[in-house]
Amino acid sequence: MVDNQEKREKMKKTRYAILVLLSSLLTLVGCSRREILDDYPVTGINIRLNWEGVTDRLPEGVRIIFYPKDGQGRKIDTYLPAKGGEIKVPPGHYSAVIYNYDTEVVQVKDEGSYETIMACTGSCTGLGAEETKDMVWGPDNFYVATLDDVEIGKEEELPTLEVKPKSVVTTYTFSIKTEGLKNVASILGSVSGMAECYHLGKGASLCRFAPIYCETSKGNGAIKGSFTCFGHPKLTQARADITQFLNLIIVKVDGSKQEAKVEITEAVKPPEDKDEPGGGDEKPQEPEIEIELPDDEKIVVDDVEIPPDESGGGFDGNVSDWDDETNVELPVG
Repeated sequence: MVDNQEKREKMKKTRYAILVLLSSLLTLVGCSRREILDDYPVTGINIRLNWEGVTDRLPEGVRIIFYPKDGQGRKIDTYLPAKGGEIKVPPGHYSAVIYNYDTEVVQVKDEGSYETIMACTGSCTGLGAEETKDMVWGPDNFYVATLDDVEIGKEEELPTLEVKPKSVVTTYTFSIKTEGLKNVASILGSVSGMAECYHLGKGASLCRFAPIYCETSKGNGAIKGSFTCFGHPKLTQARADITQFLNLIIVKVDGSKQEAKVEITEAVKPPEDKDEPGGGDEKPQEPEIEIELPDDEKIVVDDVEIPPDESGGGFDGNVSDWDDETNVELPVG
């Protein structure tokens, strides 16, 4: 009996020692986990997007990319509702871009850094014309906001930052007086020298000299049309001065083609194109601009001769040889 009691006491002491050891280990693990969390605090920012005066039709949502300014840390890439929301971002200094992703034509590429991220459009396809192979589509609605330097701290309550996006796409309309519209079957139009790309981080449009497709029509003594682009180019890869042209390929009713080129450089030049010291922030681009051409600017479409139809089709409507009978028997069966 005494031996059994001694054994039970030893077992109790052993279990107690094990429990103490486990408790100490759990305490150490908890401290280590807390130190790790302290090194990587959960923080971020609340982005509020203000669309007043920008558009009455909000996009489906926006994409936002945070780029660490010191090159340390990782890029934060996420999506938000159109009016914004909370984003979890580690503390640090960042540059950021915000843009709507619900576009049909605009493609965002080179997004590895704030200095290279760019929006462009793709080549024209599906039009069935040889002349469109070098053209690109005009962009659809595209809105951008940039944050050059955002500091994310370790505050327990997320700070709120109000951001106002801007539209970077402009629609241009034109009407060119035209003589000989009766000779015109269709028109294929494009514009050259306007911006078909946009640097998000730099806030500058870019012309790579690809012609942009134009919608065209005819009527009331004029060829009319419209096109969209990223505004007047502020940044170019080849040269500082670019000449803008409307390029029209007129398909005549006999199948022949006539080309017309109209310079629009002065008509599309924005007022803020000239740098003025102390001018402050650049004025926003108008969403729609009508291109005003000189009164004497016109296109003359050459006359064509349409050969007569000699196919011999149709039927003879002469009834002079019909008999004057009221009852005519028709054979049956």
